[in-house]
Amino acid sequence: MEQYNEKLKPILNDLENPKIEIAGGSAVGMILSITNSLIGYICNLTIGKKKYENVQDEVLKIKEEAESLKEKALYIIDEDRNVLDKILKAYKTRKENPEELEEASKASVIFCKEVMDNAFKTLKLSKRIALVGNRMLSSDFEISKKYAFSSVEASIVNIEINLKSVSDEKFVKKVREEYLKQYEEAKEMAK
Repeated sequence: MEQYNEKLKPILNDLENPKIEIAGGSAVGMILSITNSLIGYICNLTIGKKKYENVQDEVLKIKEEAESLKEKALYIIDEDRNVLDKILKAYKTRKENPEELEEASKASVIFCKEVMDNAFKTLKLSKRIALVGNRMLSSDFEISKKYAFSSVEASIVNIEINLKSVSDEKFVKKVREEYLKQYEEAKEMAK
């Protein structure tokens, strides 16, 4: 049997390496890509099963959406590094150039909100597959739901940390209203 822990070790080593600058946002991207792969796994074990013939079209749609969300999550892993790099550079010159930190922080907030949107869509997808997927995989339904919801919450942490460096009160208020509304919906879905 193949040992997957050996395949994962280089990624985990990179996450621990302070010189590589993969951080929390990249970890959220990893979790979301894994979650969407798990949803794809459930779909694959539902497609073609006689017992689930009447839901094949829905399962195929879910599988396609999970693949798309997985690709977006993979993009998040590397894009988070770019966003973090801009924040770190702007932070170093914040006294001489506070506008640069403001703009980098706003861009990071927008990116983190996009990550939250991806997590929210993944949570919705986990709920959909739980309704039609192979019943033998009920623990996988729950795991995908928990991972997606925790990714929503982790995104909020990243949004809030970056909002601390934004002085534009209208921007801060608008972002908070948007994510809090979405978070309330996510909490209902996660029950």
